[in-house]
Amino acid sequence: MKILVINGHPDEQSFSAAIFDEVVNNLDRSKHEIETLELNKMSFDPVLRLGYREHMPDDPEIEKSQAIIQWADHFIFIYPIWWSTMPSLLKGWIDRVFTPRIAYSSNQQGNFFLNYLCGRQFKPLLKGKTADIITTSMAPTFWYRLFSGFISVPDSYGISSLKNAVLNHCGIKTKKIMVLGNLGRESNTLKKRQLFLNKVRQHALTL
Repeated sequence: MKILVINGHPDEQSFSAAIFDEVVNNLDRSKHEIETLELNKMSFDPVLRLGYREHMPDDPEIEKSQAIIQWADHFIFIYPIWWSTMPSLLKGWIDRVFTPRIAYSSNQQGNFFLNYLCGRQFKPLLKGKTADIITTSMAPTFWYRLFSGFISVPDSYGISSLKNAVLNHCGIKTKKIMVLGNLGRESNTLKKRQLFLNKVRQHALTL
């Protein structure tokens, strides 16, 4: 399997970086081809400055990323939940990389709602691929299960924006979601973080 591991935390010394290392170091390279993207080490403009009105100037980092997402069979997204969503760095990377004709196409004709109900609004161009999402948050883990609602159970609003609004529209099925809550609080001890890393390690070994 071709696996792409993405660290979406802007801080190279974050706990997300530790999760990223745990995943990358424990994937079986005899079974998989591995590519990694550490967004905090990349140099690209994360702002989609012209929207979809006009193509932005070519950017080698964006072109490389687009080639890799088309190459990969499986994605592993690692990021913290901030203000109920992903960091702006990761969001900006998605804006620049998961573009029309690369990740999806959109129907500009007819009624959006009717098109959506009939499955004619979006054409997924990354269909058949899968993803895992590994996140951290200051809120307790149960918070995300309690307030997720029917559409995104057992996800949270901090996860469903990626799972449902991005990956699903592009044809990518989310298989595994892991959340470490209470990060930064007294209850989130070194032992709890290590236990979470152990779970991450075990998951990577099973892929």
